[in-house]
Amino acid sequence: MNYAKSILWYDLETFGLNPRVDRIAQAALIRTDLQLNIIEEPVLLYSKLSDDYLPNPESCIVTGLTPQEVNEKGIREHDFIKKINEMFLVPGTVAAGFNNVNFDDECIRATLYRNLFDPFEREYKEGRSRWDIMNLVRATKDLRPDGIDFSAINPETGFTSFKLTDITRVNHIDQEGAHDALVDVRATIDVARLIMEKQPKLFSFSFSHRFKNEIWALLDPIRHRPVLHTSAYYVSERGNTHPILPLMANKERGNEIYCFDLTYEIPESLEGVEDLREVGIVKVMANKCPFIAPMSVMNSDCERRLGFTRKQVEEKAEKIRREHRYLFNLTEALSAKKDYESESDADYTIYDRFLSEADKEKLKDIEKLSPAEKLKAGEYNFEDEKYHKLLWRMVARNWPESLSEKERLQWKNFCASRLINPPSKYAKPIELYLRECTEHMDSIETNAHDKLIYKALYDYGKALKKRVLS
Repeated sequence: MNYAKSILWYDLETFGLNPRVDRIAQAALIRTDLQLNIIEEPVLLYSKLSDDYLPNPESCIVTGLTPQEVNEKGIREHDFIKKINEMFLVPGTVAAGFNNVNFDDECIRATLYRNLFDPFEREYKEGRSRWDIMNLVRATKDLRPDGIDFSAINPETGFTSFKLTDITRVNHIDQEGAHDALVDVRATIDVARLIMEKQPKLFSFSFSHRFKNEIWALLDPIRHRPVLHTSAYYVSERGNTHPILPLMANKERGNEIYCFDLTYEIPESLEGVEDLREVGIVKVMANKCPFIAPMSVMNSDCERRLGFTRKQVEEKAEKIRREHRYLFNLTEALSAKKDYESESDADYTIYDRFLSEADKEKLKDIEKLSPAEKLKAGEYNFEDEKYHKLLWRMVARNWPESLSEKERLQWKNFCASRLINPPSKYAKPIELYLRECTEHMDSIETNAHDKLIYKALYDYGKALKKRVLS
């Protein structure tokens, strides 16, 4: 049932591309009603950096944001994520964006986790949900493109570009100042409004199918009926939509459904196959707002654009059901497959063990305490020991002034370890960071604007090195 009361459109600019490791620099949020009318004043926030982290220079070049600017305009990360979370927690809120499910939502989860808030509560309780319009835009191009210009080309692929900057440009939507979070949020709303106006049925279908239960109803791994799946995974000159046949749910990871891409030749066997994708086995995450549509949306125009017919799809699906039953049991192949990277540091282990109800209540009590009192909360007997580490780190990052002399030295030692030998391969040691900044400043390939950003990043790194390592 749809309990949506408003849509909170948001966008993040970050200091890197790994949601668990990197930090948020800027966040913009705009709340609309379900007709996409803005109903609250836009919010723009910056999050200060702590001394245990270095930004990724490449991301700063893209956004134009430097740590100096963000620290000058920003607030503590704890206060930053608390303000954002309060907006998400309004009952009936749909958190939405452009590629937010795969990236922005993960950054929000990691930041909530690092600051001892429940990382998931905002996504499902009291009628709350989330939505991502990026694949809706792709599906509009493939299934119902009338009234919208998709002429922009991605030079890297040679196919249609679905970058927000390109979609807005060819459809005459103002996005001056792209990669500023507030500009990008306004542009996302305008693109959504364009689809709502030109293709209202498709827009409504996507919005009503943002729930994983709706996806499960379409991706029925019991009846094995073919459906259409729109994803960047299928990018080609034909589009981004392929017919898939649901095969089985992953019993160990309940939101995963494995399907067969019906544009592939049917494999005679799965024996010896190391990469299931090579034989057309694709994974769909029901909880990540995938765009799934019934075959009934296919018309002659769709068939011409996509290069397959509904009849061909139905016949191939029936052949698999009749002659290739082994495809419906991937248990053995999946048991040997590991498709995620694990991290060992407490800051990054958000998915290793979920927050228990008992620990959740303890953290709520600790949130009410002053910074100095939070540190004394070590007497709390957490069911998950990592929260003792996370509590100390959170206080030190956000309120270093509350630390005793001994605790300040411990914090300085912790930051030094992080800068010299980062616990994740996605973070750079400070000497490498400084060397890369210098190389880019000295390179004749680096333009004047980027040189200024690299200079700011170098100055920030040198000051941080002096502060922490001297």
